[in-house]
Amino acid sequence: MDWLEPRRYAAELEAETDRLAGAVGRLSPAAVVPTCPEWTVRDLVAHVGTGHRYATGVIERAATAPVPFEALPAPEDPGDWPGWLAAGARGLVEAVGKHGFDNPVWTFIPAHPIAGFWLRRMVHDEIIHRFDADPAGDLAADLAADGIADLLTVFATMAGPAARGPRLRELTGAGETLLLRATDTGGRWLVTLHSGGMRWEEAEAPADVVCQGPVLDLLLVLNRRRLPDDARVHGDRPLLDHWLDLIRF
Repeated sequence: MDWLEPRRYAAELEAETDRLAGAVGRLSPAAVVPTCPEWTVRDLVAHVGTGHRYATGVIERAATAPVPFEALPAPEDPGDWPGWLAAGARGLVEAVGKHGFDNPVWTFIPAHPIAGFWLRRMVHDEIIHRFDADPAGDLAADLAADGIADLLTVFATMAGPAARGPRLRELTGAGETLLLRATDTGGRWLVTLHSGGMRWEEAEAPADVVCQGPVLDLLLVLNRRRLPDDARVHGDRPLLDHWLDLIRF
């Protein structure tokens, strides 16, 4: 599918930041995040705010090579979190607006070396972390579909025998296929594992395993925030579970 309009990503990043700030404001800063048990709520806020600022830095310096990553702490006072998060999101939106959505910069996805990649990636990262803080939330169907495409693109680009991490090196196969079928929108994503890694396309075809459900459920399943219901999985369930375990950020 085509990407959404640049102004949509800009608006969604700021809106998601507001939603996240509201959700974490209802939680204890020291509470463990159930879907990220190695994190507290404070850690979650720090991760999101750091991501905003890292992406902004890459764009502002027009980086052509990887930029060292430095994790930043969240403000000590949780009352300062909304402003800190909003400032980070606004800074990223402004950087993309100033330099241009299609302005060349380094990204970890060679196929998309543009500033807009960082805006899109941060939108979808923040969406998932907003669900970490508010599992009962909702999301527009087209944004959920775009999130699926974003995730599949990231892992298809990074997977293969020469990949940097062991999970990504294992993300290969011998022609096994997985079909994701959105029952509410008609979206279809066909994934094929091959000796060189993984590829995907928007198509429907017979597959070794089919996982179906509303598009938001599929997005959350892919991000390990929701377990696939047995009734919605048809075919080789161990293949699906193994693949899901490999496509973790």
